[in-house]
Amino acid sequence: MKRKMVSAVTLTLLLTSMLTFAFHIQPVKASGTIYIRADGSVDPADAPVQRNGDFYTLTGNITSSADGIVIERNNITLDGQAHAIRGPGPGFSYKGIFLSGKSNVTIRNMEVETFESGIYLHQSSYVSIVGNNITNNRDGVLLYSSSNNIISGNNITNNEDGIGLLDSSNNGISGNNITNNLGGIILFGYSSSYNIISGNNITANTGYDYGGISLSFCSNNIISGNNITNNYNGITFYSSSNHKIYHNNFIGNSIQVNIVAPGYSNFWDDGYPSGGNYWSDYVGVDVKNGSNQDLPGSDGIGDAPYIIDADNVDHYPLMNPYGAPPLPTYTLTITTTIGGTTDPAPGTYGYTADSTVQVTAIPGAGYLFDYWELDDVSVGSANPYPVTMGKNHTLKAVFSAIPPPLSVSISPLSASINVGQSVTFTSTVSGGYTPYSYQWYLNGNPVSGATSSSWTFTPTTSGIYYIYLKVIDDKANTSQSETARITVATVPVGGYSIPIQGPATVKPITPYLILTAILTIAFTTIKRKTTKKTKKPP
Repeated sequence: MKRKMVSAVTLTLLLTSMLTFAFHIQPVKASGTIYIRADGSVDPADAPVQRNGDFYTLTGNITSSADGIVIERNNITLDGQAHAIRGPGPGFSYKGIFLSGKSNVTIRNMEVETFESGIYLHQSSYVSIVGNNITNNRDGVLLYSSSNNIISGNNITNNEDGIGLLDSSNNGISGNNITNNLGGIILFGYSSSYNIISGNNITANTGYDYGGISLSFCSNNIISGNNITNNYNGITFYSSSNHKIYHNNFIGNSIQVNIVAPGYSNFWDDGYPSGGNYWSDYVGVDVKNGSNQDLPGSDGIGDAPYIIDADNVDHYPLMNPYGAPPLPTYTLTITTTIGGTTDPAPGTYGYTADSTVQVTAIPGAGYLFDYWELDDVSVGSANPYPVTMGKNHTLKAVFSAIPPPLSVSISPLSASINVGQSVTFTSTVSGGYTPYSYQWYLNGNPVSGATSSSWTFTPTTSGIYYIYLKVIDDKANTSQSETARITVATVPVGGYSIPIQGPATVKPITPYLILTAILTIAFTTIKRKTTKKTKKPP
């Protein structure tokens, strides 16, 4: 492991503290090692340690040029009463408090500074290290081959390694502030298993190799409920597997998870609905719920997993930091008119504040989607439509029946007229979507201004003319009528013209000729008969 020398500033402070009053009015006691012997006695007898049965308290601050306090007795409590034990510096191989092969010992309320190891347990068990300030050591707390111990409620800062477990199992590390070390918590060795690391603030630990938590050649530890923030590595794995890591807040670490040797699998969530971890760099959304995250409505869990690598996936990443108050939830009520449905299906769903829900309109057979109404206001026909949940909302999908295809006909389809006469064309339009727009065409060219449902054609020259109408509906569907054929003749000299008006009716001259002929014949016949009657015989 990388080690660091104590700074000149720390040494200066140490020397100053030896010459002044440190935390209480008692003077600093300079000494070698203080022993709490197996028989309960304190050695040397004048050490600032007061005994009351199996309860020992410090009565002053201690500066040691060797190990600070060596505990050789089981079943005791050592209470520092906020006094300090200071060593010669982490460059020396001394321990602030040292236990070997001991059990049922409580160490509390101590200031432990500038040792190689602030508190060191070797083959010890059922030791509680509680409520201490452990700073400027090489190892703040080090457990070697020690099991069933508790490290809780300590401030462990500015050490090289905050807490180290070497081949130690079944220990609990909880509620500590572990900050500004190179490595926060380090577990090393195949026997470092079944430890529980929970509820700690592990912040600003800057070592490139370790960072917040480091697990090397170990397995089956539980890491839950920790704030792992602003470290170089949030958590580092060296050939370690089968750990369970959930309900932690990984926030602002330069590398959230550093897997040095791939191919080792770990568990990153506690299943559904308990969930996994909060990741400050997670970019997923929460508009679904359920173990498969495929049902509408928020549940505080991201709809997509947080993927670390192929062997390490948080299937249920948390949308809100664990332990923080949950975000407000708003309801979205989705309805439709006749003719279609939606995805999510019509109903009422709860979504977390500020989430965005995509709702898709699905028209049924014979219908089409028209538009949305959000809170009774038309908001257009974008499909899908995004709803941002800043309050309770209602969303209605409006469908309409598909009309028959657009169709147009004109009348008349043929006529023969003379120059100067007129033909008025009318149209019949059905289907499509109103309103309609019109354009009449003459010999394949649009007629300027001829944009009504009817049009009167008055030719100025003879010839054959072809006329048709194009209609466009409100959805840009187009229909074209059949083409009318109009024959225009030149008016004969001395002839006449009868204006042709009305819908497609050309008034022919033939009936007038027939009537004239009939009258002429009748008149001739009557005249002959009259003549015969008046002529007398000779």
